Amino acid sequence: MGKQTNIRLRGTVENIIYYQWKGIHCIRTVPARVRQTKPTKKAASDFGVAVKSSAAARAAFKYLMPEIPADRSVIYKTDSAFRQWLKGNPLEGTEQVNGIPFFNELSFNDHNTIQKVVNLEISVTRSGANDVVIQWPACSPVSDIKAPPGTTEVAVNYVMATLTMNGAAQVQPVETSFTIPYTGDTIAAREIKLANVTGEKCLALLGISIRYYRNGLQGLPVNIMRWKPAGIAASFYN
Repeated sequence: MGKQTNIRLRGTVENIIYYQWKGIHCIRTVPARVRQTKPTKKAASDFGVAVKSSAAARAAFKYLMPEIPADRSVIYKTDSAFRQWLKGNPLEGTEQVNGIPFFNELSFNDHNTIQKVVNLEISVTRSGANDVVIQWPACSPVSDIKAPPGTTEVAVNYVMATLTMNGAAQVQPVETSFTIPYTGDTIAAREIKLANVTGEKCLALLGISIRYYRNGLQGLPVNIMRWKPAGIAASFYN
């Protein structure tokens, strides 16, 4: 902003604006118009879709992560995952995609991850038209799941967030959980079916968390961040 000195004008001449502000006669130029290219427009559009979709997914996964760290790392990481995914123009594809690298194994907790505490090959696959099946193998909890001293029960929590990507970022969460006595005994294999959670132009993200109890389920879970692993275990599109 510059001041008018020898003249007192108000109006616009070409790219120069003469105006009055708080009794002072001022002058400024009109900002040059920036011509947006197709890549620039796409990046701006992707950013908007990523932010809305990321916020919808985090809202669905709130059950898995009761608090978001003050450094907002979860927000940044989920936003970034969506932006990286959208760069490849996935919304234009019609084929089914299983296992999206930008989402799979994304951790909600920087202090620990599911992969570090669960030493098992857990299978998550499509079944039928729009179903997803989670298969836990038989295991010995004390040997296959790391836990803090005094743990008596382990709770495994799942949330499937299915986001519609053909318009507004609407999400339909499906929650399920089971508990495991933390002993040296062998626990039988189990299968969990999530019905109708995938579909055309839908992004399905399966979140998981592990919670530890020292006095059985009647007590509160261990409230230490390194013992609150949570993240995305599987992802599907279309």
